[in-house]
Amino acid sequence: MRRLLPCLLWAAVCVPAHVGSPDVYFDGKAGPYTLYVTIRPPAVIPGVAEIEIRSASADVRELRITPLPLTGEGARFAPTPDLAQPSRQDPQFYTGSLWMMAHGSWQVRVQARGERGVGEFSVPVPAVALRTGRMQPGMGVLLAALGLLLSAGVVSIVGAAVRESQLEPGAEVSPGLRRRARVAMSSAAVLVGAILYLGNLWWSAEAGTYDRYIYKPLEMTASLAEAGRLELRLRDPGWVRQRKLDDFIPDHGHLMHMFLVRLPDLERLWHLHPEMKQTGVFTHELPELPAGRYQIFADLVHGNGFPETIVAEIELPAIAGKPLAGDDSTGSGPALSQKPADGVVAALPDGARMIWERTLEPFRVRERHTFRFRVEEADGTPAQNMELYMGMPGHAVFVKTDRKVFAHVHPSGSVPMAALNLTVGAAADPHAGHAMAALPPVVSFPYGFPQAGDYRIYVQVKRAGKVETGVFDVAVQ
Repeated sequence: MRRLLPCLLWAAVCVPAHVGSPDVYFDGKAGPYTLYVTIRPPAVIPGVAEIEIRSASADVRELRITPLPLTGEGARFAPTPDLAQPSRQDPQFYTGSLWMMAHGSWQVRVQARGERGVGEFSVPVPAVALRTGRMQPGMGVLLAALGLLLSAGVVSIVGAAVRESQLEPGAEVSPGLRRRARVAMSSAAVLVGAILYLGNLWWSAEAGTYDRYIYKPLEMTASLAEAGRLELRLRDPGWVRQRKLDDFIPDHGHLMHMFLVRLPDLERLWHLHPEMKQTGVFTHELPELPAGRYQIFADLVHGNGFPETIVAEIELPAIAGKPLAGDDSTGSGPALSQKPADGVVAALPDGARMIWERTLEPFRVRERHTFRFRVEEADGTPAQNMELYMGMPGHAVFVKTDRKVFAHVHPSGSVPMAALNLTVGAAADPHAGHAMAALPPVVSFPYGFPQAGDYRIYVQVKRAGKVETGVFDVAVQ
């Protein structure tokens, strides 16, 4: 038996929008209460998602959590909510678990009750199966040994029944009965072997059927057309849940957010926004680029709120290009082989600097952290003229140096704004909470590293009409 029972086949990761980054992070306000939410995906679908919530204040008395579809009729009829349980050691920290019963776009509704009334919000959670679960080697050896013992027992019982079942007490077994017993045992062994073989064929067929439900991201091919125009062609590889290639909805005003990273040192990043020219085809006039090989990460959100990150590589010649315009931006930092010793200060092009307010605690896998960055003028005074960049105080990109992890994170978390705007009770403008007369020179992002290894962090802010990028490096235990 090469796989577990079909109902236990699906090992799921609920964030296909972030390459290799399974957990969902969201910071938001449920009415008057500020809550920090982490959703850890289920191991199987149907399966249980683990929910962790920290309240910023001590006046929350009760947290209720509810799973429901993100869109459609199911979004209108919520089941009975579960109560999240407060920690005995930390009464502002709550945990809970919720069943997610099917593949697709879900939301977890969080309702807070306390001394200042009731408030709620919903966190989008795309749930898909990414791989089938393999049986643990030790369990496989144990079950195989028990199966062989059981098979041998069946054959032995058949032989004993033929040889001795009709003997009188104390009588000797005749040579004829011994021969008949051996024939019966041989026949039983053949029958047991045939049953095991046919059972394995059936099991493999069932496993193959369930394999069709494993998530297959959209595929993308990148090519350079005339005059420095990049062309991206999308293709559905044939996942059982067919997707449209023309149902994308704007996120921060753009259908696609493309991140172009120069290989192998990751010292340059471009944040660009191709436009869809026809179904499944996006194009963009590239800015000035040096020759080399580039990694492409492209973020998209379908009309039902299901987000995807598509990847590709391309070799490019030197491109004169056109000046960056609109929300397009670029940033640079040291090559991976030339990382600074402290890693907490990044020089910005205008002479200012970005400082990572990093704690001394080491980073560990799947631990939630708040990444806080401060922008200073060259003389050390707080930076002035800070502006929103596509409706947010900043954008952060986390890339593992082997490119097996990519996450585009906002100050509110890893949830795309386009998906958040589809949740029940969402505000008309998901950026409305960021409106303020003067933007502070500090931006923070919630995130947890999904794997151990070396990461590069790109932090983008906007000041005086220009987007500036700080580049930092971190090792995760």
